[in-house]
Amino acid sequence: MNYQELTFSVCEIARNVGNFMAEERKTFDDSKIEIKGVHDLVSYVDKTAEIRIIKELQQLVPEAGFIAEEGTNNTRGERFNWVIDPLDGTTNYIHG
Repeated sequence: MNYQELTFSVCEIARNVGNFMAEERKTFDDSKIEIKGVHDLVSYVDKTAEIRIIKELQQLVPEAGFIAEEGTNNTRGERFNWVIDPLDGTTNYIHG
């Protein structure tokens, strides 16, 4: 595994998903907010971003698993696991 190429690819995924989240903020739909707990919100942006990140990372390291905050994929890998929190600060994001 070439870690330099992997790092470059992961940074590209992060930039692309970050651009998606920035664009979604412009037309954010408040009706698609879910309450996970007290002061713990999740939106369609969180879930969509997580799905996109996982899809791309699966292509890079197919044998890896995921520990994903929004629960869209919690498959465990034997050797490698990605920890995914696509949008840390959802409450602030929701409020612009």
